[in-house]
Amino acid sequence: MKVLVTSGATREAIDGVRFLTNFSTGATGAALADYFRAQGHSVAYLHGAGAARPRSPRGCAEFGDFADLDRRLQELLRRRRFDLILHLAAVSDFSVASVTVGARRCSPARLAKLDSRAPVRLELKKNFKILDRLPRYARNRPLIVGFKLTNGAGSAAVRRAVGRLQADLVVHNDRRDMSGGRRRFAVYEAGALKARCLSRGALARSLHSFATRRMRRCC
Repeated sequence: MKVLVTSGATREAIDGVRFLTNFSTGATGAALADYFRAQGHSVAYLHGAGAARPRSPRGCAEFGDFADLDRRLQELLRRRRFDLILHLAAVSDFSVASVTVGARRCSPARLAKLDSRAPVRLELKKNFKILDRLPRYARNRPLIVGFKLTNGAGSAAVRRAVGRLQADLVVHNDRRDMSGGRRRFAVYEAGALKARCLSRGALARSLHSFATRRMRRCC
């Protein structure tokens, strides 16, 4: 298979030295890339700055902010065909539209560094869901796996969150299941729970099984 993995976090500029981001390390994405490559598949890996990388640097490229990731995905999916997309990237729901320092309002791109002596106000703009656009960006129809992280969500909230994502499979995990080195994942298809995985390795095997079954059906 030809596999595309996105991993790590976007960085949304506030000024020339500061940005908004999240705690994603990219470690799960790197582990999945390593597993699929070990099974003999071709893997392209788009990662955020500072994110974990697969053992082999082959096929790796770095993205910056939301717009940069979206542009790179459009270009890559127009140029190449993939059988499987694992979209783990922790994409910011918001970008910085403007920064007001004291009475002065400007765009982040025009700020070398905020004046720390003045009060600062950020205006954020909502970003669209890149995951929802991947079928439109792709030249073919790959199997698309989306990832959803929650923080202390109950089962009803998880079902709603998973059901909103436009993907063939959705992998859910909650931040409370990430303490002490443990990892727990749940794999959903069409809103129905299909597998529970207690490690990154188990998740990799489960997703590989789903993908190979899909390939056999298509052939």
